[in-house]
Amino acid sequence: YGTPLGLPALRHLLARRMADHGIEASPDQIMLTESGTQAIDLLCRFLLEPGDTVLVDDPCYFNFHALLRAHRAKVISVPYTRSGPDIELFAQALNEHRPRLYITNSALHNPTGAILSPVVAHRVLKLADQSGLTIIEDDIFADFEHTPAPRLAAFDGLSRVINIGSFSKTLSASVRCGFIAAPRDWMEGLTDLKIATSFGSGRLASELVLTLLKDGLYRKHVDLLRARLSRAMEETSTRLRAIGIVPW
Repeated sequence: YGTPLGLPALRHLLARRMADHGIEASPDQIMLTESGTQAIDLLCRFLLEPGDTVLVDDPCYFNFHALLRAHRAKVISVPYTRSGPDIELFAQALNEHRPRLYITNSALHNPTGAILSPVVAHRVLKLADQSGLTIIEDDIFADFEHTPAPRLAAFDGLSRVINIGSFSKTLSASVRCGFIAAPRDWMEGLTDLKIATSFGSGRLASELVLTLLKDGLYRKHVDLLRARLSRAMEETSTRLRAIGIVPW
């Protein structure tokens, strides 16, 4: 079995990559997982009790609902706009439902493609601080962003925001390697939970990701993917405008 936190060399490299987005995380605040889904599952096990309320965006990644149902959580949806969650309805949901958790994407929101604005990010964090809300920031599409987006975890300093990600979208769904960046005082509890549920991370996938990140192949690969996505986005936007639909 691998070590519970995961391959040290990859965790050091991920810490440097997060710093590029303004997220200050030391390697001992990073835990490798088998996927982004496992990362959220571990955090739900760690944070939630059956019946707890969780906020999600409307629309959001479909599997958030399935995963939260498995944890017997009450799910409340908040409409998502081109600059982030509708802040008035977000505040209303906090007051009415007292949620334990909010799961969202900041950069390249799934499925809308919207990007969180700095103004909305600060308002979300202020409301979260006032209400004791914990936020899971799913940053799985970080390497595809064409416009730099603010990260809640960067503004918050990994205090009440947990940043997660994986390489399944940029490399392959068969490469099961994700990560959690969380407050330092959470790591012992998360480690115990990971040992209880899976012992450790798969070393083979971690070594593969580390090799690709170190030798520059990953950056070249992502640059090509980003260019293809940009062309596809422009072509699709043009076709949508032609039938009267204006994309965000």
